[in-house]
Amino acid sequence: MMKSKKSERTELNQPILEAMRKCVLLQPLNDEQFEQVVQTASATQLPKSGVLFRQGEALTDIYLLISGGIKLQRLAPNGDEKVLEIIRPGKTFAEGVLFSGGSRYPVTSIAISNSVVVGLQAKNYLRLLKDSNELCIALLGKISQRLHWMVNEVDRLTLHSANYRLVSYLLSHIPEDNNDTTGFSLAAPKHVIASRLSIKPETLSRTLKALSGQGLIQLDGSNIELMDVEKLRQLIKLET
Repeated sequence: MMKSKKSERTELNQPILEAMRKCVLLQPLNDEQFEQVVQTASATQLPKSGVLFRQGEALTDIYLLISGGIKLQRLAPNGDEKVLEIIRPGKTFAEGVLFSGGSRYPVTSIAISNSVVVGLQAKNYLRLLKDSNELCIALLGKISQRLHWMVNEVDRLTLHSANYRLVSYLLSHIPEDNNDTTGFSLAAPKHVIASRLSIKPETLSRTLKALSGQGLIQLDGSNIELMDVEKLRQLIKLET
């Protein structure tokens, strides 16, 4: 069994509170409702490879990632670990279990770098929803946007080539209206990204090298620079 690295509680400081106010699940709350959430929320520092929760554990909180990176993985019957999602800062996770009436986490959550997460007490958040129809309707709008994203993600993972999946993933790191040279660091090790994209690690490496050979990207360890954003976008348009 995977051993958990030690996590530590940290203060809900002003930058964390500001990040909470901007997150999808908390944007529709009025000031009083937001304060009620804050009173029962807690922030945790996770070291790299630290486990936030395990598959099958009782659901107690839904989460917002403040910094770092989190992978959500599920253990298959044959013992293989499949990465279902890589969470980036500003994104929430585990709320789907709460909204569907689930009582246990269906995945394991592991930090892929030193991370800070905020836990929002599930029962308290659900109570706020039950007490306000207006809040529920506002939240439905936010959740529907995320649902559209998930449908598109299923299409990317089932209907397109490994090249499309990887290029689409790289482009997801930058704004849609940015056509300039853009650099960033990969949010996870390459084998984790390969699992997330449902491609083999060796295929991911070959595709990265091919894109580099075409002068479309530059590689420097985990750092990637997109040299021709518009051409990369044209590559994935050919498969849509």
